Amino acid sequence: MKTIAHYLLEDIKVNQGFIYNQMNYQGNYRSIVFGPFDKPNNTDFPFEHFFNLNDIDSLTDFFQLENIIAIHAHHGKHAVEIAPIAIQCNVPLIVSIRGADGSTQSDKLMNRNMARYRSLIKHKTLFLPVCDFLRNELLKLGIPEEKVRVLYGGIDVNLFKYKERALPSEGDINLVSVGRLVEKKGHESLIKAMRHIHEKEPRVKLAIIGEGKERGKLETLIRDLQLEGVVSLEGKKTSLQIAEYLNSSHLFCLPSITASNGDVEGIPNALKEAMASGIPVISTNHGGIPELITHLESGYLVRENDVLEIVEGVSYFLNHQYRWKEISKNARHVIEEKFNLKKQLEVQHDLYRLLEELPLT
Repeated sequence: MKTIAHYLLEDIKVNQGFIYNQMNYQGNYRSIVFGPFDKPNNTDFPFEHFFNLNDIDSLTDFFQLENIIAIHAHHGKHAVEIAPIAIQCNVPLIVSIRGADGSTQSDKLMNRNMARYRSLIKHKTLFLPVCDFLRNELLKLGIPEEKVRVLYGGIDVNLFKYKERALPSEGDINLVSVGRLVEKKGHESLIKAMRHIHEKEPRVKLAIIGEGKERGKLETLIRDLQLEGVVSLEGKKTSLQIAEYLNSSHLFCLPSITASNGDVEGIPNALKEAMASGIPVISTNHGGIPELITHLESGYLVRENDVLEIVEGVSYFLNHQYRWKEISKNARHVIEEKFNLKKQLEVQHDLYRLLEELPLT
């Protein structure tokens, strides 16, 4: 059976289950995983076939023995690391592009990414951006159009089950946000918006799920705005734990922005999970998000870094509960049709076949 060798530079992180799903799917091709580290035994993401790159004596023999037709790197940084081996052994390369690794939104990132992929343009390489926005960014980087195909990331619609939501007549109104505590997730603007939201409706409480380098800054902001007990930083959670949070929440907000260094979103999986769960969502006109959410049809979109528009978005749902069912059903339909994990894994394997057929040299 033809084999795709998925390359990891490091072990999968707890918030990267979506990468694990893409690697673990066997479908039309056998999947194996390799990388320059020992896979721990007590991992949440086990693989049936994992190989430590450092233990492989002859990569040419390894690729032949395992019948490997292509290497799939799931991030631009990983592709850079494995590219010399792919080129030396004349093995085609597939590169997933998810955010900053495809961005042209700052001179620094544009120059870095152009340098990263220069050699791969000449090699048999297929780039798989997770949205049309990043596809257009890759074209700006000089990647030939025939080497680029969009592959939307899918979520497990069975894990994130749909449930109709309604405002509680009493008690807390739970607003939740899920995302790493980094600048591009827009949590600073969301916390600032909470000062106004809480003044209008004191029952609204915000829980932010995720961990990252901005934690200290956000903790200080919460204290400065006297929002202790109103905004909580819940830390890192598993997919199952996130599903439980979503199940008990009423509204979802992820106001993503273009970071000061040019980092951008593709389409955040957290938004897809909330939409699949039936929660009305508020997000921004940023990156690939408008490919997921249509304003006032499947969610509510605001401008980046606009605190008052975030307030208006939350207020819209608080004041228009009669629209929740319609918008949430539309959102679930979008996920089932375009962002269903099973469907997108099948598309991924169709693209593997395309790589075999296209003369991408």
